[in-house]
Amino acid sequence: MFTKKLEIDPLALRIACYTGGAGAFSVFCRWLQLQIAFNEDGLPDPSFWNIAVPLVILAAGFLFLRFVDQFRNERYTVSSDFSVALYNDGRFYNLIRWLLGGMMAVGSLALLASCETDPNALFYRIEAAVGVLAGVSFPLCLREANEESPRYRRACLCSAAPILLFAVWLVTCYKVNSINGILWAYAIEIIAGCFTLMAFFYAAGFPFCSPSPWRSLFFSMFGAFLCLTCLAEERYFGQQLMLLSSAGMLMYYNWVIIANFRRKSAEKPIIPDDGFERL
Repeated sequence: MFTKKLEIDPLALRIACYTGGAGAFSVFCRWLQLQIAFNEDGLPDPSFWNIAVPLVILAAGFLFLRFVDQFRNERYTVSSDFSVALYNDGRFYNLIRWLLGGMMAVGSLALLASCETDPNALFYRIEAAVGVLAGVSFPLCLREANEESPRYRRACLCSAAPILLFAVWLVTCYKVNSINGILWAYAIEIIAGCFTLMAFFYAAGFPFCSPSPWRSLFFSMFGAFLCLTCLAEERYFGQQLMLLSSAGMLMYYNWVIIANFRRKSAEKPIIPDDGFERL
């Protein structure tokens, strides 16, 4: 069994700081856009911020791609074994797992309590129910990675819950904005939902024994960044808490994968068995 004790990894900490910092800057830009680029009737006017926000998102995506390329160029590798790639044992990690899962569950219950009078209450209720399931499943899934004999079926079922959550989230967002002609009002949320769903999909590849580590790293960074960006918009408090929890879950996945990095040994050049070549 893999028994390495995880500590505060400087590389994982640096990536977490970059992701959180980029998300905070993007929240500020999105908030300025919502405050300045919309008139009194709630309609978007031509504004610098309508260009700045997409540029910030594209710049963040490019930055995260560069990080992934840097990892590969520095000969880091990620194990395809679920128990090795996502090993996260220790009290600190256990506390963070359950804190993030609890935050998701509390946000889902808050959404359920506040959407009773909403015309789309049925969609929000389904979203809240799946959110509670995702909150409970997250720590259970990652706990299996610490077991000597992981129960892969349980881990697979648990890892599928966040994917289902954001599939329902996208459907709900589409239904709520089906008659909304202002694209800027919901475009960022749609993009964030798509990338976050993909991030949890690639994270689920580890328990499903079909991992794609580099894509998982990129989508987790970008998905967490977009979830933070969406916090500048107005929505139910429960949904805000769910987005914040999702960003934390994806940053946690990133942290654990990076903390379990290994380096490939340098390959020795092959010298031909030829006297002239040796000379």
